[in-house]
Amino acid sequence: MSVIDILVDEHRLVRKYLDTLGIAIDLMGTGGELSRDFLEKTLDFSNTFLDSYHHYKEEYVIFVKLAEKKGGSIDPQIVSLRDQHERGRTFIKAISSAVDGYLDGSEVKKAKLFENLGYFYQLQKQHLNRENHVFFPMAREAFSEAEMEGFVEEFMKEEERLGPETLKYSETLVEEKFHRLVACLPAYSVQFDWSPW
Repeated sequence: MSVIDILVDEHRLVRKYLDTLGIAIDLMGTGGELSRDFLEKTLDFSNTFLDSYHHYKEEYVIFVKLAEKKGGSIDPQIVSLRDQHERGRTFIKAISSAVDGYLDGSEVKKAKLFENLGYFYQLQKQHLNRENHVFFPMAREAFSEAEMEGFVEEFMKEEERLGPETLKYSETLVEEKFHRLVACLPAYSVQFDWSPW
């Protein structure tokens, strides 16, 4: 499995996370309430998997190597992708700062939570699509199989640093989050296509 295949596979998990988040946003939009457990799992997945596990591989391995390979010709695109990661982090911080007030019944914090969940959701969907359909094909074309195999070692070092259970833990977070939310929504008939966009 190439490093790009690894990233695309990780995007499937992110998509499950985003699909669940989309249902939660719909629920809030119709007056429904989100639990502390759901919101904490949402934040935990973003911090544990997206930022610590997945974005590291993109920002510090693939983006850097591709920028070097292209001799600076795609630096604006790479800066844009990194900026999207940073904006996502900013939305997650805003979501985190709104949770307690939202759960205490603050209408202002509810509006902030709803707004930032929506921004984060839309940004991440667009970002995944751009990576899957533009950036990753460009990387597949630019790197030889031997070069990509070398990147796997860098991925493995980071996975070892974070602990071997990080991926499994993140998968469990998404599954629990999904099942707890769907259990609250008997009107939903939830059927998802988990293939990449």
